[in-house]
Amino acid sequence: MKKMTLFFVALLLVITPWSALALDKDKVGVIDMQKFQQESKRFQKVRADLKKKFEVLQKKLDKEKADLAKLEEEFKKQSMMLSLDAKQDKKKEVERKRRYYKYLYTEYTQEMKDAELDARKKVGKEVEKIVGKMGESGGYVMIFERQAPGLIYYDDSLDITEKVVNAYDGATK
Repeated sequence: MKKMTLFFVALLLVITPWSALALDKDKVGVIDMQKFQQESKRFQKVRADLKKKFEVLQKKLDKEKADLAKLEEEFKKQSMMLSLDAKQDKKKEVERKRRYYKYLYTEYTQEMKDAELDARKKVGKEVEKIVGKMGESGGYVMIFERQAPGLIYYDDSLDITEKVVNAYDGATK
């Protein structure tokens, strides 16, 4: 009899926490950030702005690369006819231009990484605020990101991505 009572007490302790999560007042939500990024108009605008910035920097870099290629080609053509001093000067000029191109490449790459990181942080903070407000007003106990470690399965009825997209796109900047 003692074993039976102990079994029911243990069963009650195991079932009670899970039954608390099953109450109607406690809700759980899941956000699919990839879907959010594809569907959000505001996010698409941020992405387009980054793309424009990237294209501007890429054009500048392409121009420098073309200038370097032109200078190298001139050096190859003229190398047979130049004096030793003129050849060394031209070679130094080519090397200087090559170093400048590498410098620009590194700078522009870092600038784009920084711009992308800033945009991610900004969007992330805005989404976090919106999700926080939705969680409080909607009675959510927890809201997970779909790619969160440990989240293996969820029912599609828990997906609140569409609500988050609408709230984010509807929010003023």
